[in-house]
Amino acid sequence: MQKQLAVWAWGSIVLLLVCLSRISIDIYLPSLPAMADALHASDAQLQLTLSLFMAGSAASMLACGPLADRYGRRPVLLGGTGIFVLASIVCTFTSDVHVLIAARVLQAFGGCSGTIIGRVMVRDRFDAATQARMLGKISMVMGLSPILAPLAGSVLDAAFGWRAVFGVLCLLGALSLGLIAAWVPETRPADAVPQGNTLALYRRLLGDAYFLRYALAIGCVYCTYFPFIAESSVLLQRGMHLSPHAYALVFALTVSGYIVGSSLFRTLGPRLGADYLLGVAVLLNVAGAASLLLAGSLAPQHVASLVAPMLLVMVSVGMAIPACQLAVLQPYGAQAGSASGLFFFVQMAITAACGAIIAAITDGSEKPLLWVTAAASAAFAVVWLLTKSRASVTAASLT
Repeated sequence: MQKQLAVWAWGSIVLLLVCLSRISIDIYLPSLPAMADALHASDAQLQLTLSLFMAGSAASMLACGPLADRYGRRPVLLGGTGIFVLASIVCTFTSDVHVLIAARVLQAFGGCSGTIIGRVMVRDRFDAATQARMLGKISMVMGLSPILAPLAGSVLDAAFGWRAVFGVLCLLGALSLGLIAAWVPETRPADAVPQGNTLALYRRLLGDAYFLRYALAIGCVYCTYFPFIAESSVLLQRGMHLSPHAYALVFALTVSGYIVGSSLFRTLGPRLGADYLLGVAVLLNVAGAASLLLAGSLAPQHVASLVAPMLLVMVSVGMAIPACQLAVLQPYGAQAGSASGLFFFVQMAITAACGAIIAAITDGSEKPLLWVTAAASAAFAVVWLLTKSRASVTAASLT
């Protein structure tokens, strides 16, 4: 039986669980060129360890939500985190790029159980106002990962080599597993009645304009950021000759806008509402993507032409992601796990498709980053504008 958990300690564990998958994306980015050289692989193959990580995340999110509704939050967390630890061990010791790619998919599948269930636990345990504050904090801490994780990864890589980066992920996963086993209680409502037919529930959710509005919006806005994640390591290190540590600093500066955006949401969200802030985020995102396209075309191979516009994009992403997360989970009650799983599946499936496009057109120049970001930003605006008038459907018929 778990010991009684103080609120601050419970929240800290949830933050670790939610951020574990995010850290796994960011911490190894400075090492990608060195990993390609060490494994005798191409840069495109190493990019697959990122884009297929998103595919593994999507599969995890589709599976973990219904499992958490049916069997409880805690057992799914234990199983998923255990898979993460085993996959991280394989990543640490493999010398084959194809094994590394497969292990990264499993790492994502296991690690994303915390991404889903951590947020559902917040939904289970707190009222809407507290949820808004906690989701803002989670989003803000997740915004620290792209700042701190690449810096930590670059230091580990310089001191011990790229395998040490995955060794640290093993340790973080083992720590998470121990904390879940010793401290994390079951939070599924006692009166929750799981859906008998998950596929039927998913069909109803995908036919609900309210759900689709936020699921498509978060998928599109994340894809305005993902091209920078996928392309920046090779582009800035090979193309612009930055060292791994300098790259990590530039990456950290760029994504610091995410913290600004999530802080704005945490402060303004309870007063102005998620939809209002999402409208502001659309305007900021389109302005940032347009500036990126213009600056990157006029001043190619210049760090500032990427960093300055991406800062604005990241502010919008930091506002939009917690706003979508807060809005989409409110109506679904006992089906919060399944709704959350499908919601994040849509996000990650769109992101995985975005990653596949980038991998197919990457050529070492800024063009894939510029044009895919612009296209994703335009899609974000179109989704938000065109679904607004049809998003009045509630989830009453789904419960």
